[in-house]
Amino acid sequence: MENVNRSLQEVSHGLQKLLRNSEQSKGLPSGSPALLIGNHVSNNPGPSEGYRGDSSFNAHVQRVTEALRDAAANLDFSLTDQSASTTMSATQLIQEAAGGEKTTHSEGSINSSSFKVQYPELEGRSLPPLAPVLKLLRLMQTEKQRFFIDVPVIDEAEFVELCQRVYFAIDDYSLSTWATVNTGLYYLFLALGEHERSQVGMTVNDVQTYSQLLSANLEAAIQSLRLCHEPSMEGCQALALLTAFCMKSGRSALAWSLIAAASRMCIDLGWHRLPRQPKGPELSKKRRIFWWVYVIDKGMAFTFGRTPSIHQYDIATERTSFPLDIPGPPGYLYGGFVEFAVIVGDMHIQLFSAYAQRTSPQKRAENARAFATRLIQVNNDLKKTLRDEPPADARFQDASVLFDIIMHCLVTIVYRIIPCDESNSHPLQCHVGCIEAARQALSTIVQASQTLGQRNPVGWSMFLNLLFSLVPFACFVVLAGNTVAFSSTEDLALLFSAVCAIEPIASGSPSGKKLYDVCKLFYQFASFSVARQTAISAAPAPAPVIVEDPSVGAFAVPLENTEASFYEHIMAPQDWDTVMNGFDLGTGAGAMASFVEPYIPFDGQLP
Repeated sequence: MENVNRSLQEVSHGLQKLLRNSEQSKGLPSGSPALLIGNHVSNNPGPSEGYRGDSSFNAHVQRVTEALRDAAANLDFSLTDQSASTTMSATQLIQEAAGGEKTTHSEGSINSSSFKVQYPELEGRSLPPLAPVLKLLRLMQTEKQRFFIDVPVIDEAEFVELCQRVYFAIDDYSLSTWATVNTGLYYLFLALGEHERSQVGMTVNDVQTYSQLLSANLEAAIQSLRLCHEPSMEGCQALALLTAFCMKSGRSALAWSLIAAASRMCIDLGWHRLPRQPKGPELSKKRRIFWWVYVIDKGMAFTFGRTPSIHQYDIATERTSFPLDIPGPPGYLYGGFVEFAVIVGDMHIQLFSAYAQRTSPQKRAENARAFATRLIQVNNDLKKTLRDEPPADARFQDASVLFDIIMHCLVTIVYRIIPCDESNSHPLQCHVGCIEAARQALSTIVQASQTLGQRNPVGWSMFLNLLFSLVPFACFVVLAGNTVAFSSTEDLALLFSAVCAIEPIASGSPSGKKLYDVCKLFYQFASFSVARQTAISAAPAPAPVIVEDPSVGAFAVPLENTEASFYEHIMAPQDWDTVMNGFDLGTGAGAMASFVEPYIPFDGQLP
């Protein structure tokens, strides 16, 4: 007891000195002025160290200071009132010093944040005129807009406030504000239909002019982003909106960089471990932003075959609650996408990670069946909920269709791991569940192209770009292989319809064109194989081969019983040159025939 008392007194004397030094340092200059971006954009002042977890120095400091405070409270009978008070104040000072974000500088030191960062990309940039923007904002107050459904990281009231800050720029505003306003206006203008254009008094040419202007502003804003971007809610919202812009534009690689930055910012802000209390609008907004970033991070990581930035095992933040966070059908759809993202994260770990590759095929197949069951269950639950509370707006139905397609694509991928049940199956033949899911995915895309695509061609292209950013288009490849294996004319017709359905993305971006070209080549390959097999089947049966055997004499052997009949699906190198023309695989198309010979063998008979 005496040793503890003496130790506490020593700590008390030492911390009294810290208190005096703190009082002396209050007169020194600290902080930094607002940083200007271009002529009118500002950043948050001062660097922030952000969130620190349980293993950090701050966490250890907190635990020790709490222990000191408890010990001082228990031993206050042996200390003078002044010593006890000093100890309590000193422990509080330690916690404040460890948790503070500002750094005190000496008079002779150079503040690295005091210089003004210039953004020449934003020089001379303008916005649409105020009059049509005001009409658009008034329309937004009366009719729900698609922009706030697709990216629920900002609401209408906050967006109006940001527009006021930019259009009536009394004070400096941030690059994040500039990006958010331009993104929102871009999609609000783009979503105007004929009825809405008449309400706000704009023509199609007006909408195109304003959209092009805003798109150019967004390109400049993306180029203006800096690596060392201060973590903030405003910054995270801007990165999320720019990610959505790049995804819908078919620029998945850039979208991946932006969502990775947004994911890291969420972690720096500690949003992956938000407290449960106190509940309120601020906590609800943080949760909503975090889970949207989480969904996109998981989907894009899975599509690119990369490791996601946010890991489920380290998340303590509650999921969004309904109807508190997002009311009505949008909330249920949002919750469904979160469930899918959690499943995709588990799939990455248990099916496709380096660790999973070292497990036995039987274990991976067992896990795949479990994932397929989970995916189907989530989709069925959402459909039941939407049947009970059907959305009145067609824009919610678009999200439901997207949800359905993603489910079928994911089921196709997990069933691809499970071996085919049939014995002596064709090498291109997959599990029956895999084939059926692939058919369902492509059929849903074709049906959606006939409704969504006809109603809004530009929106359909954005829909496809968003879809192919969130899930690999493996269903097309799987069904193309099945078409070759069984020479199915029905599947071939479905492949053709799917190629026509995704054609709009070919003119929008290089990645969209690449995907379309690959699918078109797969279709051509399957079409060639089906036509070849049909021609072989329609040809007259060849004459039997006469075999001479000294022991039994001459006897006839039908050609179909010889080894050559096994190779009736064979493709010659010239055939590969025909169907794979222009498809750069790093080797000659003819040489690919030998590479795929175990799958589509070649009989050696060249014309």
